[in-house]
Amino acid sequence: MKAYAKIAKIAMTVMLLAAFFLLSGFRAQTIIHDDGSETQDVLKVSDSAQGQKSLKDDADEFQKRNYTIMDYNNDNGEGFRAMKTITKDGASKSSVDHIVHKTHDGLICSTYYIDYNFDGDSIQSLRLGAPMPENGVDLEYIVSFPSGTRVVSNSDKADDQGSTYLWNLSNSNPTEIKLQATVWHKLFIYIALFLVVLVLIIVLIMEHRRKNVISWKRAAHMRKVEMMLLCIPLIILGYMGYEYYVGTHVTAASLDKVAEQQQEELLENREEDKRLQDADARKQRSGEMVAARIRSKANDISNELRSLKVQYRNGSISRSSARSQAQSLAQQAKDMLNESTNLSQADREVLEQLIDNVVAEADSIGASAPSRSPRQETQRSQSTSDSQSTTRSRSDEKTTTQRSDSSKSRQSSDNNRETNDTNKTNKQ
Repeated sequence: MKAYAKIAKIAMTVMLLAAFFLLSGFRAQTIIHDDGSETQDVLKVSDSAQGQKSLKDDADEFQKRNYTIMDYNNDNGEGFRAMKTITKDGASKSSVDHIVHKTHDGLICSTYYIDYNFDGDSIQSLRLGAPMPENGVDLEYIVSFPSGTRVVSNSDKADDQGSTYLWNLSNSNPTEIKLQATVWHKLFIYIALFLVVLVLIIVLIMEHRRKNVISWKRAAHMRKVEMMLLCIPLIILGYMGYEYYVGTHVTAASLDKVAEQQQEELLENREEDKRLQDADARKQRSGEMVAARIRSKANDISNELRSLKVQYRNGSISRSSARSQAQSLAQQAKDMLNESTNLSQADREVLEQLIDNVVAEADSIGASAPSRSPRQETQRSQSTSDSQSTTRSRSDEKTTTQRSDSSKSRQSSDNNRETNDTNKTNKQ
């Protein structure tokens, strides 16, 4: 019968371990370590593109809250794991997952207590991101303790041998999670028992020597020392009894401790929200400053490109030189945008469009042949006009000269005619 019970326990352990490795889309596991520290391990996967996009936003939120993020994939899809560990002192002040609370932390044992009502608002209040429902389960909550822990719970699946307990939780089905666990500090227990045995041995040796002592005063003194030494085991055993009672029972002090931790968790949530808001505001201001600097630099580059285009059209620079300078300015604009990481999506889209316009303007330089500027056209027309005026003046001078020559010849012929007439008259 015992063999069958052992086989059944082993089979249950294997099935539970397989369930842990092939979980649904959403798992939150809290691990209690031997040294009193606590680790929260959140696993989220999805087999759809839309779900994986939502998981990226969740991963960013977890990272802002100082979780360690790792990529993860299994048969149910791809996603991430988020892990966060707090120390023993931190666990005494507040819970790592705000569900399991440490109500006692002594030398002999530590006590953990859960009394939580899971409902439709729990995933949001626990800050676990977007729900990833699968097979009617919105969240698989797991708590693991060191081996040998005494646990009493209402878990759906329990691996007592591995001290691991699981609840299948659904938003539409409110569920009460109850657990009380006592983690025994075996090293201190062994040390305490060793001290008890050691003191008893010393007392027995002293008692044996006291019987052989002749002096009555010395014997009485040894009896007093023996009685004092016997108080040590009584004190140790009494303290162990007290811790056993506190560690295995829910007392008023335990509930007060849970209430104090819950108040501390509320304060931590407010501080965390304020820190995240301040970080977002700083990031937004930084992004706005970067966007303004990029706009100013892009305008400067655009002005340089316009000046370069004018120089190319005037023929001041060659086509290869103009294109080389334009491509250099376009590359500066691209590098400036690629090196900026604190931009919002809206600012990045606007700046990408601005940089694309700058690049298009740079590509247009050198695409056409250089044209004459208005100044050159004016100079050319003026030189043409001057040449025409010169030609016209020369033609006028030539005409005037010809007219003068013809008038002189006409006058000479008239004079000759008058002379001939005079000579004829004299002859008559």
